[in-house]
Amino acid sequence: MAPTAAAAAVVAALSDDLLREVFLLLPTAADLVRASLACKPFLRAARNAGFLRRFRRRHGPLLLGCLLHHADLPAPVFVPSSPAAAAAAARADGDFSLSFLPHGGWLGGGGGAPWRFLDCRNGRVLLKNRGTQELAVADPLAWSCVSLPPPPAARAVGYGLVADDGDSSVFRVFCIAQDSGGDGGVSSETRAMVLSPGELSWADVAVHPHRLNLAAASRAMQANGSLYWTLEGGASVVALNTATNEFSVLELPPPLRQLSFDVVEKGEDEDGGGGGGPLYLLTMRGFCVEVWAGAEDGGAGELTWARVEKSVRFHKAMAMLQHDSVEMYHHGLDVVGVVAGVLFLRHWNCLLSIDLETMKLRKLSDEDCSSASIYPYAMPWPPSFLNPAEHGA
Repeated sequence: MAPTAAAAAVVAALSDDLLREVFLLLPTAADLVRASLACKPFLRAARNAGFLRRFRRRHGPLLLGCLLHHADLPAPVFVPSSPAAAAAAARADGDFSLSFLPHGGWLGGGGGAPWRFLDCRNGRVLLKNRGTQELAVADPLAWSCVSLPPPPAARAVGYGLVADDGDSSVFRVFCIAQDSGGDGGVSSETRAMVLSPGELSWADVAVHPHRLNLAAASRAMQANGSLYWTLEGGASVVALNTATNEFSVLELPPPLRQLSFDVVEKGEDEDGGGGGGPLYLLTMRGFCVEVWAGAEDGGAGELTWARVEKSVRFHKAMAMLQHDSVEMYHHGLDVVGVVAGVLFLRHWNCLLSIDLETMKLRKLSDEDCSSASIYPYAMPWPPSFLNPAEHGA
């Protein structure tokens, strides 16, 4: 038997399930894509939404960099996280300026109004038009977007985008709203609404009996199957479980109450992250990366916090990167987000990143980022790599 025929026979004898277990051992999403393109049986095994969810939760997405915008820029710009990410973004040929948005692109040409960022997950960007109030979920790599109606709420105070780990074209948009009371006064309730692209209509899914005031700059954080927003004062966060549609308010550890942070997932929770494990927070304190874990203490729903990791101090490396060892101490560190094992930071007017495995610090941009909106951006699975018949697999 010829070598090629023998190899084909071996591949044909392997089941899809066995191939998927082998593919899980590949180190990165890019390696999986390359391996799956070797032959049709490999591609068939990999094009399974359930498997892709397992792979992404174990290995994380392919990080490209950050989308950045501030008032001095006519459109968003893409800031790569590394030279390799810059090359991958160039090959993908995306439109990170979002010129394809409705109403004339980002700035709303022809009498339209500009758009603004609300969230970014799995290669999809959630935006809101400042004029029409409509929403859009954009895919910069595919040059496409889905237009969504504004939520039926007098006062929408928070948004979150949940994109499927197996197929990022499948998503849900959540809105936290506070409406006026029946007598025209202020309502004492906070409600959550959700919209799915297949329905294109909003549905109420949860009500909290108290008015939850989100912090002014609070943006959605996501881990363990829940969305989190920081509340006013910084002493607590509100969580919305996206599986059970239940609200909860969680007290933060005192050392983190005046700091920015992101929630992160640890381990290999391949069943979707139901929220049963500890909640991990990653922050920057005293120029050190710290990870805090909050575990339920009994059945009361309260968390007991403990610091579980602390890095070396980065103050000398930051001073060398910014060429200003005195002025840098006068400005705090703003945690932008954590994606694919990389921590993004804003320090004064600089955008920085720290690889959490190697602890390598990198300066990403020379642009003034002090007032910019910054969202980490990871590449979704390629459209040709997905099997739309298996969304629920």
